[in-house]
Amino acid sequence: MRFLIVGAGAIGGYFGGRLAQKGEDVTFLVRSQKRKQLEETGLHVKSIHGNFHTPIRMLTSGEPADPFDCIILSVKAYHLQQVQQDIALYIGENTLLLPLLNGYDHFASLKKAFGERNVLGGLCFIETTLDQEGTIIQTSTRHDIVFGEWEGGISDRTDVLLHHLDKAGFTATLSENIQRDIWQKYIFISSMSGITTLMGTPVGPILATPQARTVYERLVHEIVAIARNYGAPVDEGTEARTLKTMESLHPEMKSSMQRDMEKRLPVETDHLHGALLTLVSPEQGFYPVLEAVYGRLKVYEAMLGS
Repeated sequence: MRFLIVGAGAIGGYFGGRLAQKGEDVTFLVRSQKRKQLEETGLHVKSIHGNFHTPIRMLTSGEPADPFDCIILSVKAYHLQQVQQDIALYIGENTLLLPLLNGYDHFASLKKAFGERNVLGGLCFIETTLDQEGTIIQTSTRHDIVFGEWEGGISDRTDVLLHHLDKAGFTATLSENIQRDIWQKYIFISSMSGITTLMGTPVGPILATPQARTVYERLVHEIVAIARNYGAPVDEGTEARTLKTMESLHPEMKSSMQRDMEKRLPVETDHLHGALLTLVSPEQGFYPVLEAVYGRLKVYEAMLGS
């Protein structure tokens, strides 16, 4: 199976690097400047699961190549429109698109661009970032890819993909209900990123302060209510699982959105929190904590652009 990993950043570089280390046929689609750096240094990963350094095969946008069997997308949502143009050249009739982005809206965009059959459901669980030298720093116990057919069940093609992802130095899970898994993570990541950016603090002080914890719990309740009203596959235990996951994090853990704000980088405001608010109809009432989060992030974006 020929893999194209879109980007060699913190997430794509980690999972793609592990696949290359295993011996899979892996190519990275990167920008010219990133390609020059990687040609000089190779791909460096420092991980609690084991460090590695490897040369990698690369393409830049527009460079010809045969269609790939699987294209893994791990870019930020605000890059997705450009990425869709970049990968069109490398998609054939049977190419599988495996998105690892947070959120939900990107699936509709990819299906519209490339056809419903080509797009799998997917997500990942990992804590990873780039240092100033471009080394990938991976620090979380979990380094998981979860994927599956959008409509559920298991197919021959997802079995084949699992075979190639398996035993690559990370955990690969084939889900029979990927939409449920996507929404569970969406609820977690939008509530965690929302409360940490609203409070400007890691998760520990939020959970340890009764007033802040109450605000967080209200945010989770609002997001779950929106998802349920929309018809998402969420059950009665969703809020409790989300809180339990939050409580399992290291007290100093920050959301990636909070770290991006500290670095004055763009954030996925509209893709995550804004997209949830678009699902709300006037008769469904107000969601004041989520609206406060969204307002805080839009102020940040305005300041970033000024």
